[in-house]
Amino acid sequence: MPRIVGALAAQIALVIVLLLGGLAIHVYRTHPRPARALVERELRGGILTEGEHVSRIVTVFRRRPSDYFRATRGILALTDHRLVYVGIAPRDIMGPEDPVPAIESRDFPLDTTLRASPGHALLGATRAVVLAQGGEREAFGVADEDWQDADAILRELEARHAAQRAEAARLRREAAIADSIARAPKWHVVARGQALSTIATMYGTTVEQLRALNNLTSDRIKVGQRLLVKPQT
Repeated sequence: MPRIVGALAAQIALVIVLLLGGLAIHVYRTHPRPARALVERELRGGILTEGEHVSRIVTVFRRRPSDYFRATRGILALTDHRLVYVGIAPRDIMGPEDPVPAIESRDFPLDTTLRASPGHALLGATRAVVLAQGGEREAFGVADEDWQDADAILRELEARHAAQRAEAARLRREAAIADSIARAPKWHVVARGQALSTIATMYGTTVEQLRALNNLTSDRIKVGQRLLVKPQT
C-alpha cells in the first residue's frame, strides 16, 4: 500500500511539474512583442485620419478572463477628435516563432456620454483607466510608471467634457432667449404716410386682425400711435 501511495504521489508531482513547466514556457513564449512601437506605427500609419493629431498617449494592457495569462498590450491615444485604443496580442505558444501580429482597435467618441475615471484591473492588483459608454465598460490596465500619462489623459478628457457642457449650456441659453424673443409681443409706432393696410402688409397680417388687436373701430390711425401687430404667444 505505501508503494502505491508513493507511486501516485510521484505521478501527481510529475504532472504538477509538467504543468508549471508548460506555464513557464507559455509565459516566456507569449512575452509581449515591442507592442508600443508596433501599435504606434499602426496608429499613425492607418488609423489616424488626415489632419488628426495625437495629444497624449499612455501604454496599457488588457487581460481577458478567458485567457488570463496572455495580456493584450497596446496604447490609449487621445487625439483632437477621439480616444483610440490600439492593441496587439502576444505570441501564441502553438503559433510560429514570429507570426504577423494581430492588431485590434476601438474608438471612443469624445462626447459627454463617455465617462472616463481611474479604477483598477486584475481584481484590484493594478491601476486602470476605466471607460464607460452606452452601457459598456472597459478597463485598461496601466503600470505604475505609466500612470502619470494616464492621469494626464483623464484630466484632459475632463477639461474637454467641461468645455462641451459649458458650450451646450450656452446654446440652451441662446435658444431660450431666441424663443422668448419670438414669443414676445411686437409693437409698431405709426410713421408719417403709413396706413393700416401698409402696416398689415409689413407684418404679414390683415387690417381686420390689427383692428381686433388694438380695439380700433375704424381704419383711422395717427402718427406716433403705438399698435400691437403680434400678440404674445
